[in-house]
Amino acid sequence: MTNYLVPSLFFICIFASFIYKKVITKKYLSLLMEYKLYKKEEEYMELLSSVPIKLYFSSKTIMVLKIKYYLDTNQYDQIKEITEQLRKSNFKMKDLVSIFLTVYAYYLDFGHRNDALEIYHFLINHIDEESNQELYRELNELKTIYIDHDRNYIGVLEKKIEKTKVLPEAVILYFRLAKLYEFLGDVDQTKLLLQRAKSLSESQGQMKQLERLIGT
Repeated sequence: MTNYLVPSLFFICIFASFIYKKVITKKYLSLLMEYKLYKKEEEYMELLSSVPIKLYFSSKTIMVLKIKYYLDTNQYDQIKEITEQLRKSNFKMKDLVSIFLTVYAYYLDFGHRNDALEIYHFLINHIDEESNQELYRELNELKTIYIDHDRNYIGVLEKKIEKTKVLPEAVILYFRLAKLYEFLGDVDQTKLLLQRAKSLSESQGQMKQLERLIGT
């Protein structure tokens, strides 16, 4: 009887530990969301530095939660500092790509051209093009629009719009085409394309953002 009981107790302990960890993790995530919602930055950062958080969250997750907070609250200096830490860290590149891509988009959105170029070159030099073709295309398309302001890319985006049958993708392409026209100084065409993007959007949040850009 004992032979069966010992492994059973062992698995019960593992299961109980898993459930406890899940409950604790959910509790701390809820606290973090509450602090973020009410803009309690000091409490948010103190909690991320606390012993329980370090016990139940990986250092990568803690870093991601920090940078996400700074991105959502548009804190340039802190974003730049953490990005530098991540570039020098021992984290695997595959774990960092999505973070760097988000920071790249942030820099482009807010006109931090040189910072965006740094992230662009860092990613291009640290990922394999053959196995990351879609990421390569995304990085280069955003650079062509937001940094190079390449008029010749208008035709490329128009052809992509013609071919796509996926509404969310069409919305993004119309938005990018609108941004390119904006950089080229064509205000009327920019508004027209933003209107088209809005008419295709199925997301309320996205529609409100487009309305603000259009000025309606």
